[in-house]
Amino acid sequence: MGKNRRQERLRERRTQPQAPAAVRPASRAAGKPAPAWRHTLQQWGGPWVIGAGVVVLAFIGWLVWTNRPVSVSSDELKGDEVQILSSAHVASASELQIPEGVPPAGGPHFVDPLPGGVYDSPVDDGRVIHSLEHGLVWVSYRPDGLSEEQLKALKAFAADRKRDMVLSPRPANRDALVAVSWGRRAVLKPGDLKSLETFFSTNLNRSPEPGVR
Repeated sequence: MGKNRRQERLRERRTQPQAPAAVRPASRAAGKPAPAWRHTLQQWGGPWVIGAGVVVLAFIGWLVWTNRPVSVSSDELKGDEVQILSSAHVASASELQIPEGVPPAGGPHFVDPLPGGVYDSPVDDGRVIHSLEHGLVWVSYRPDGLSEEQLKALKAFAADRKRDMVLSPRPANRDALVAVSWGRRAVLKPGDLKSLETFFSTNLNRSPEPGVR
């Protein structure tokens, strides 16, 4: 009797529908698809390549801005004309052609030009001549020829134009204040900033290689 009952229960269990096996959780969630911007970034070479490109473009923009064209006057050049016989690059000071008592307004010069700016010490004639070839204006003064107030005003004037002007003392000058551009020279009265402004605005960038900075 007991044996038949056990067999009957076994048959019932076999005929009952089996419950579905529990779905095992995935070992790890399926990875989310990468966003479109990341795919585009990889197509362009990744963040390092793009970053380097941005730096290069910024440098090119800086060069364009630094060497941007500026207006050039069509008025008659100011100052006395100075004949330029040569504009060759030379390696030694003995090859320069420096007139006595006045700053040179051109001629043979060194390869490395002098950047515009306000200088408190004498500058190299050979370098500043090259700056003149690039269109800058050079204002030089004899240190004992200007009062403290005149020198202060002159430095302020030059500081506002330091991209295109070189201001420096030059003890070898015969006159107190002299402005030169390529092929032109003007002796000015100390404190006469109006005449200096006229010389600067008229003669700026009227040279063999204008606008190069």
